[in-house]
Amino acid sequence: LCLLISIFFVNQSSANSFTEDYLYDVQLGNISVGKSVVSVLIKGNEIRVSAKTKSEGFLDLFYNYESELITNSYKEENIWKADNFLVNGILNSNKRYTNVNWPKNNKELYYRTIPILDLKKVYNVSKSSLKNVIDPITAILKVIENIKKESPCDIKLRIFDGRRRYDLLTKHLGKTFLKNDRPKSFSGNAIICGIKIIPLGGHRRNSKWQPEEDQFSDFKMFFGRTTSGALFPVRVSLERWFGIVTVRLLKSNL
Repeated sequence: LCLLISIFFVNQSSANSFTEDYLYDVQLGNISVGKSVVSVLIKGNEIRVSAKTKSEGFLDLFYNYESELITNSYKEENIWKADNFLVNGILNSNKRYTNVNWPKNNKELYYRTIPILDLKKVYNVSKSSLKNVIDPITAILKVIENIKKESPCDIKLRIFDGRRRYDLLTKHLGKTFLKNDRPKSFSGNAIICGIKIIPLGGHRRNSKWQPEEDQFSDFKMFFGRTTSGALFPVRVSLERWFGIVTVRLLKSNL
């Protein structure tokens, strides 16, 4: 849930300062399983995104999850760069903490995770793989920047979120008109970007997920414009063996 929510946010405003809040609903099939409130603050060439996410419904009975994400990115020479990525969370009463910091002097990045990775359950994250990595939010900023320039969202990005190291591949899948298939959900024109994740460390050793079998059409992100004019992810659809997860930006926040 955190990964889905954390990969969503935001458009750069042409103004010197921009603040807005957004509400997302997460569903598994037709059942609501979570909510996320996202706050965006833009000052000049810097962006701060915070998101509070909580599981709900039947998922809350088996997989109780609550988290707060705070991330900072900045634009230098017209390129989005990562600054800091912080996640505080509770999973089934167990506290989880992740902090990744990118020094601006190009020195080795600093990161800390509590608890540390259990290498009996997940694959090791090699330090040699951490060169030129960015966080998931900065990655989406780069995708949005491409779309704003009317370029295809075809990018390969090196991602590290403190626990997982993976490559994120995006591919332009065309345009569509989204109908508000749920009350208060977005309705309007949208650009579709397909996503593939190539795990390189931190992923589970015993998992039903077979990333080599994924198609770009399995994981789709839809970018549309809200009433404020921001180019924004308005929907995400993820097809997996357990069902379809859909994340929708709610109309009350458009």
